Amino acid sequence: MDSKISRKRSSGIGSKKPPEHYHQSRGHELNANETVVHKILSKAKQPMSAYDIIPEMTKTLGRAIAPPTVYRALQHLENEGLVSRIESKNAYVLCTHPGEEHDCLFFICRKCGKAMEAPDKKISQMVRKEAQGLGFSASKQILEVLGVCEACSAG
Repeated sequence: MDSKISRKRSSGIGSKKPPEHYHQSRGHELNANETVVHKILSKAKQPMSAYDIIPEMTKTLGRAIAPPTVYRALQHLENEGLVSRIESKNAYVLCTHPGEEHDCLFFICRKCGKAMEAPDKKISQMVRKEAQGLGFSASKQILEVLGVCEACSAG
């Protein structure tokens, strides 16, 4: 792995800071469901789908939760830059750089499922330059690299 990327990679899969900090500075507030989803993702060891979140949310709130409730919360959290969606898994992680406009570069372990986000501006710029050369206007980039993490390689 490039040393520049390895220095930037997160130690976990997202920012563990409470989301209120980011929303207060942007003039937005999270509702109760969004706060619960954020807390569930903050404790996750790997990306979670909406259907992975439902039982955790049901347990936390003590009532049945319908999928649209989770999807709405995830959509709002994603729109606010607090979570990132891993497209290939249809799963979510906390964003390691909440509130910052950036493209996502994920390294995903095919053995354990752990995902590490490493925003790298050089790769992003290179992809955007290629897109421009093709006459394509890229609005968002999500690059997913599959492989084996250090822990799984050692074990």
